[in-house]
This record gives sequence, structure tokens and C-alpha cells, in this order.
Amino acid sequence: GMQYLEAIRRMKKEGIKLKRTIHVVLGPDEEIGGIEGMKMFVDQKPFKDLNVGFGLDEGLASPTSTFRLFYGERACWWFTVTFKGKPGHGSAFIEDTAVSKIHKVMTRALQFREQEENKLKSNPSFTLGDVTTLNINLLKGGVQFNVVPD
Repeated sequence: GMQYLEAIRRMKKEGIKLKRTIHVVLGPDEEIGGIEGMKMFVDQKPFKDLNVGFGLDEGLASPTSTFRLFYGERACWWFTVTFKGKPGHGSAFIEDTAVSKIHKVMTRALQFREQEENKLKSNPSFTLGDVTTLNINLLKGGVQFNVVPD
């Protein structure tokens, strides 16, 4: 958001007149998908009364003075997966555990992540907006040491 405020400051300083009014909305919920902030706002009459022509989000960081524009929006796809397996004592070799099942899924996910990262690295014209990023953010399991969780 700071780059927009700086751009507006410079336009004002240089006396640039625009055909439309600029409205700046800063929302705190970008990391959770905008559901409790921007989505609620755009569904309200005050937003509709602004007659917005287009919107810009925070975009991607740029080490230069160039700011890339995209005609689409990256979207979050959050999901929870639960794996069930055979429980037991940690001193035994137990087959078909929840951890062995999640290992298979995580391996495939990380292979996909590596493919997308390689696409980005191999094409100098690509930015993060041209590939799919994938990160595993949270793992939970077990109830205590030396017990294989179900």
C-alpha cells in the first residue's frame, strides 16, 4: 500500500489532475482471503456508490521502479487433510500409519512445488504471478512421545 500512497503524494506534488477520484482502502485481512474485510466492504452501498473503475492490490515486490500489473488475481486454496492410520507403540515397525500416508501426499506436493519453481527460474520473463506457489503451512499430530498416532 505504501507505493500507492507515495505515487499519490508525487502526483499531488507535481499538480497532476485525474479524471476520476482516487480512493485508497487499506484492509488488514489479505492473508485470510479478504472475507472479513474487503469482501464485506464491496458488498455494501458505500462501496457501490464510489463507482470504482478498477482496483489494485499490493502486487508483487519489485527491486526497480517498474510495477507490473496483472489482469487477474492470485487466489488462495486452503484445505485441511486428515490422515488416519494404525496406531501403536513407538518401539515397533507399524505398517499403514498416518505418517506414512501423509508422506506420500507431501512428496507429491513438494514435487509439484519444485516443478513450478523450476518454471519460474528457467523463464526470465516469468514472475510469481505466472506460476503456482505451494507451501505446506501447518502440521499437527500425535498425543505424546513414543506413541504412533492413529
